[in-house]
Amino acid sequence: MSASRGTGPGSPWMAGITPARLGVLAAVCILVHLNNPTFLNDHFVLRLGRILYNAAFFFISALPMLVLVVRTEMGTAHWPVRARVVALALAVTVGAASFTAARWGLRMGTPPLIGAPGSYWEYSLGHFFRALVFGALFTAILFYDARERDAQRRMHESRLSRAAIDKQIAEARLRLLQAQIEPHFLFNSLASVKRLYEKEPDRGRCLLRNLGAYLRTAISRSRMREVGLGEELALARSFLGIFQVRMGERLQVRIEAPTDLARALVPPLIVGTLVENAVKHGIGPRARGGSVSLIARRDGATLEISVVDDGVGFRARSGPGVGLANIRARLASLHADAATLELVANTAGGVSATVRLPYRVALEAALP
Repeated sequence: MSASRGTGPGSPWMAGITPARLGVLAAVCILVHLNNPTFLNDHFVLRLGRILYNAAFFFISALPMLVLVVRTEMGTAHWPVRARVVALALAVTVGAASFTAARWGLRMGTPPLIGAPGSYWEYSLGHFFRALVFGALFTAILFYDARERDAQRRMHESRLSRAAIDKQIAEARLRLLQAQIEPHFLFNSLASVKRLYEKEPDRGRCLLRNLGAYLRTAISRSRMREVGLGEELALARSFLGIFQVRMGERLQVRIEAPTDLARALVPPLIVGTLVENAVKHGIGPRARGGSVSLIARRDGATLEISVVDDGVGFRARSGPGVGLANIRARLASLHADAATLELVANTAGGVSATVRLPYRVALEAALP
């Protein structure tokens, strides 16, 4: 234990001499004199006065011993256990001698030190051994209390350290998942541009410019832990606009999101991944195309984002589902069990993908 533990005002020598310890010392001094046989026949008020009077003498005499033991205990906090025990035993012995000397000095000129030289030794030895017993008990309590406090402090520090390590692991895992989605998303987008560029170069060049502008924003934002829903919706509109150029009337788009949800925080590229999945696996394989609806709403403390398509459905879809697995992993890293991704087959065909996560709003953009 450091010297700052339990420090009090005043001189550094009084560090650790807390009101609680002084109160314990005062209580012990009073208890020692409660059953003093010389006071039993006195009147209650007189007896109480004599008890307090003698307890005050004891308290003053024991104070140097208290200071010595407490300072020794604090000064040897980082010593080996055996060395601490020896130092504290020595402090108790010296403290008992100081208690005896103080008692002898305070009682000078009063019975039993008047005219009875033989009583000097009896008086001194009696107080010395009494102080030694009480001092040893107090020091043992102080020693084991200090060890218990140190053990609790070390346990608390260990828990904080484990929590910090767990947080770093979660951060690293989240970064890895974010890095995983970028090449996947980029590859699929460039493949779409390539096909259109081969058939209609003019439209392909226009589409490539739009895609470049989209990717500059999307990739930079994907490095952040969370972004505003408004930014995600803007990227989704750009992405759907790119595919509308390629697919023409085969792709119908509907976006419904209240403006007050624009600052709701979501993991980056989650909406874009769901939209890409709906277009590529739901609408793309269907000859006559279909529609994609993007709907965001708030349900109390929950934000719901749904991407609904009327495409080919689950049976005709293929692929390992890298994007969906990534979404689930990133939601778990950020919100644990409080966030979910649910896929449901629509009655009229197609799939509804719904993300539910805690509704949180930031006044400013989320920091990377």
